[in-house]
Amino acid sequence: METKFTIPHYILASKTTRLLNFVIDIFFINILSVFVYLLSSFVKVNANFPKLSNWIDSLDQYEKIIYRIIICFFYYGLTEYLLSKTFAKYFTKTIVVSEDGSKPNFITILARTSLRIMPFECLTFLRGREPGFHDDYSKTFVVIKDKLENSKKEFLEFQNF
Repeated sequence: METKFTIPHYILASKTTRLLNFVIDIFFINILSVFVYLLSSFVKVNANFPKLSNWIDSLDQYEKIIYRIIICFFYYGLTEYLLSKTFAKYFTKTIVVSEDGSKPNFITILARTSLRIMPFECLTFLRGREPGFHDDYSKTFVVIKDKLENSKKEFLEFQNF
């Protein structure tokens, strides 16, 4: 009888670690925004906007919010899909995994990233021990990488026993 590995509660990243991830990721998103803006100063759009950066400067408040959401979407989506972690998770030694401890697939990361950009979604972490909205509905977890590896190793050893 073979059982399936599931994420034990003790390897989940703490709320403090998740908050730290959020703060560090915002820092990197700001750096990415500046980088995109600087690169856009070399791209010509049309006669009205000789540089793409001029077009970005002309955006109104709501368009700038959408622009920022697009930057966040690409930052979270690409880093979590390609690396299973953002730059913040690299520093906190955490990783995004599926329910069985494996790397989430593209559709799961797409759902996770889409849910994350909802207004006030970050406040869903204030619900006590409940996971955040983007974790809960995408069925993903942020875990401490070393503890995940040890837990999986112990699980396999127990299965082979």
